[in-house]
Amino acid sequence: MNNKITLLDGAMGTQIRARGYEVPSHHSSIWSAQALMDNPDIIKEIHKDYISAGAEIITTNNYAVTHNLLERENIGHRLEELTSLSIDIAQEAKKESGKNIKIAASLPPLDTSYRPDLVGDSESIKKKYKEILDIVKHRVDLIIIETMSSSSEAFGALEACVGAETEVWLGYTLQGIRPNTLPSGENLMDAINKVKHFDIGAFIVNCGSANITTEAIKLLSKNIDKPFGGYANSVNVNLITDGDDEVDNAENLQVENQQLINAIDYSMAAKDWIDNGATIVGGCCGTSPEHIKKIRDLIDN
Repeated sequence: MNNKITLLDGAMGTQIRARGYEVPSHHSSIWSAQALMDNPDIIKEIHKDYISAGAEIITTNNYAVTHNLLERENIGHRLEELTSLSIDIAQEAKKESGKNIKIAASLPPLDTSYRPDLVGDSESIKKKYKEILDIVKHRVDLIIIETMSSSSEAFGALEACVGAETEVWLGYTLQGIRPNTLPSGENLMDAINKVKHFDIGAFIVNCGSANITTEAIKLLSKNIDKPFGGYANSVNVNLITDGDDEVDNAENLQVENQQLINAIDYSMAAKDWIDNGATIVGGCCGTSPEHIKKIRDLIDN
C-alpha cells in the first residue's frame, strides 16, 4: 500500500451518539443535523479527531440538512443557515488542526435514507439538490453525492451538479444483504452505467456492510476506468447470493442479519478493498477515529 490511497473520515451521527449526545432517529427526524443547533462543538471535536487519526478528507455534517427533512421539524427555512454552519465548523476544525486536509460537502438523500420510493420526480430532485449545491460549491474542495439508493436519485443530484466547477464523487448505498444490489433493486453496474456520462471524479459504495462493500469493490475493479473506493458500516451481514427475493426494506434486512465488527477487522476489510484496486477508503455508520487510525497505519506501514 502507498500514499496514492486517499483516506476519508468516518461516521458522524453514530459518533455523536457514542459520545453521549442525543441523536434523533433518521426515520422521523433530522439525525446528526440536530447537533448543528444543539452541540456544534461536538461536531468540531469529531472532525478534529478524524484529522488526528489521519483522515485526508473530512465531510461536512450536512447529511440530513435537506428541505424535506428540515420540514419535519418545521425549519425548512434554515437550510442555508445550517448548511453554511456545517461548512464553518469543518473549516474551523481544519484551521485548528494545522493540517492541510480537504473538506467535502455531502449531497445526501433528500428524504429518509435507503428509501427509493421517496425519491420524487426528476425536476423536484434536481431543484432541491441545486439549492444545496449553490450554498456549498464555492466553499469546499469536493462534493460527495452519497448514499444514493437508486439511479434516478443519483441522476437528479448529478444534473444539479453540472457546471459546478467543483469535483464531484458519486456514492451508491448497498444497504441490505444482497451483493451489488441497491435498495431500489438495481444492479450496481447498471446504476453506474445509467449516469456514467456525467463528469464524475470517482465512484464510491457506502453505507452498506463491510463484506458487501468488498464484493462491490471486486466488481468495480473489473468494470470501472475511474478512481473508486468505499466506506462501509462497521458490520458484516449474512449474504444472500442466489434466489429471486425482491429487495424489501433494505435497512431492516441489514439490521436483522448483521454482526458488529471491531476496528481491526474493519481495517482488514479496507485492506481487501485496496488490494482490489480501491484508492479511496473511509468509514460510515458505526465507525470511529479508531477505525480510521487503523486504516491509516495500514496505509503507512
